[in-house]
Amino acid sequence: MWHLARIAADVVLFLATFGFIAQFLEDARARWMAYLLALGGSGLGWVLFLLNQPYWLGWFPVDFKMPESHLFFSALTFPHVALGSALILASLWCAQRISASEKWRYAIGAGAANLALAIVYPFLIYLVAATVGIYWTYLGACARRLRWRAGLLLAASFLIPAPLILGYALTLFTNSVFRAWDAQAITPSPPPPHYLLAYGVMLILAVLSVRRGRAGFALLWCWIGAVMLLIYAPLNPQRRFVQAVQVPLAVLTAAAWFDSVLPWVAQTRLFRWLATRPRYSVAGLERLLSIAFLLLMSLSNFYILASTAVTAAIEQPYPLFRARAEIAAVDWLRANTAHAEAVLGAYQTGNYIAARAGNRVMLGHWAETVDWQRKMDQVERFYYTATDDTWRVALLRDYRIAYVFWGTGERDLGAFDPEGASYLERVFANETARVYRVRAGER
Repeated sequence: MWHLARIAADVVLFLATFGFIAQFLEDARARWMAYLLALGGSGLGWVLFLLNQPYWLGWFPVDFKMPESHLFFSALTFPHVALGSALILASLWCAQRISASEKWRYAIGAGAANLALAIVYPFLIYLVAATVGIYWTYLGACARRLRWRAGLLLAASFLIPAPLILGYALTLFTNSVFRAWDAQAITPSPPPPHYLLAYGVMLILAVLSVRRGRAGFALLWCWIGAVMLLIYAPLNPQRRFVQAVQVPLAVLTAAAWFDSVLPWVAQTRLFRWLATRPRYSVAGLERLLSIAFLLLMSLSNFYILASTAVTAAIEQPYPLFRARAEIAAVDWLRANTAHAEAVLGAYQTGNYIAARAGNRVMLGHWAETVDWQRKMDQVERFYYTATDDTWRVALLRDYRIAYVFWGTGERDLGAFDPEGASYLERVFANETARVYRVRAGER
């Protein structure tokens, strides 16, 4: 189901990306250049590996850490990220049409996209709202008057998701669990030089599109400006706001490539000399340069794809791959326990049990487990050999744990063997994993 969702979301993303690009570029060569750069392009994070600096400035390269940073990475990993990007494109496509035609149907379309975005990826509404607000301000400055009708239609596009967004806000304000979750679900931005490595080449080329006087790109620059404001704003999901920014950068880069870069290269001596050779032509050399540029801008993604293939086919590391015996233990939980019965296990065990068996777990995904760090420390202490059993029993009672898992991840935490614990009863065992029920008197 995960991969079906990902494939379906990717198809929507690919179509939305091409449709968005087609609104800004008429030339077929530029369209395809922008499309391939948007879908396959990445940054220069691979340079850090060549320099043996994978944790430069204390941060892993954006190209390899942030699935939202480039569409290829998004499409390869998470369906909700791909779908969120498609919805941003749909909403801003409608915003562009609103500014051109001032028709209500585009406001309704933008409202529907914003509603879906509020369901799939709620905080990205900040990005759309900031982009639209900057864009409307720009339109007014150019017209030297406030464009009230366009402003009304753009504002109306946020009225459709408004009840849902207000409901989210009320929940965060009144529900202590969600407040605690929100406080720890922080994804900070890397240092600015990492963003320059990821987007600098395209940003430099994009500036050339301004120098050449390309009109109609205002929304794209407003989007990029909104990203620059939000990635260091005092909001928890800072780094998430780069989502889909690859698309406006790709449009601007493709326009600059055919307006400025290729004409300049065509005037160089080497290019003119090669163009006179029997086996070369101007069009052929331009295609060769375009392909070389696309390949250069895609090297990080080639590395990601190759690394994924090697990991899947050869390395198969734990916990991405698990022994069949351990899977059998998790499947036993799914078949013989209720979802509401909580299971205690190591961090990666909890993630896996929650996904495959459906049980509640004491320790799971770092952002979805309230007070994650404290629970991480408690779980590690539980499996230490020297931990007192009185403390273990108190922990099981405090969290109403029904089952204790003992497998590869748990043995890595310590030498505690649940087999000798009087408060635990073994209910499943094989050569790799065991499951213990907490005795009724100890819950």
